[in-house]
Amino acid sequence: MGNHKKQKIYIFFDESGKPEIYSAKGVNLVETGVATKYLVLASVRVGDQLFLQQSVTDFKLRLLKDESFVKIFSSAYALDSFHAQSDYPQVREKFYDFINNMPDVKIDVLVAEKLKCFPNLRTNPDKLYGVMAGHLLKNITHQADATEIIFSRKDSKLMVRREMEAEIERIRLHYLETHPNIDRQFNLSYQHNPHYTHGGLQVADYVAYAVFQAYENQNQKWLDMIQAKIGIIRDICNKKYFTRSNPLKLST
Repeated sequence: MGNHKKQKIYIFFDESGKPEIYSAKGVNLVETGVATKYLVLASVRVGDQLFLQQSVTDFKLRLLKDESFVKIFSSAYALDSFHAQSDYPQVREKFYDFINNMPDVKIDVLVAEKLKCFPNLRTNPDKLYGVMAGHLLKNITHQADATEIIFSRKDSKLMVRREMEAEIERIRLHYLETHPNIDRQFNLSYQHNPHYTHGGLQVADYVAYAVFQAYENQNQKWLDMIQAKIGIIRDICNKKYFTRSNPLKLST
């Protein structure tokens, strides 16, 4: 049983935007412009995580040897890891080009327009994050004999991590119940690692950033560079799906 499956896949997971909506005093931070309107989650699936890590490392070394880049790097910028928000635009462009040409990688994205989420999610950012992560992961975690999900989470509070995993499991198990033909013979594990520890997390960060910029700031420049690489962008609250044959355009 399960011969048709790959032995193991790795899913690297990161977000852009924050799940918070209300302040401690109940002020709507989205409406006052303090918090983001959108939460964007990205997953990057690979079978060979060591090859992905090596590819990102090799690419970084090539950039660090590129004389045209060395001239623009300041002493405070060592390029320890790729981070879309803080990288130089020239580095960003090169890394998006790298992502667009990566082999054997599957990328999926979920977008949540926070004020359109269910009321019980709007008041609980951890639950909102967990539920949306569950919806992104629910139909891609059973496609191998074993799947390891690696989250790039800045907080390492055990309780927060457990709550998030519980929400994901609830969504995932409900999906399995409604799809009884899925082979359930597989193992699933969760890891929470800092962003700099793996190239896969850095790719997920870049993907989430590109889609977030398109939604939050109507800047589609970065998304245009990698849109052909993304399997699906699921705009969950607006019930919209964008694929390679039906790409996201800002007018939609």
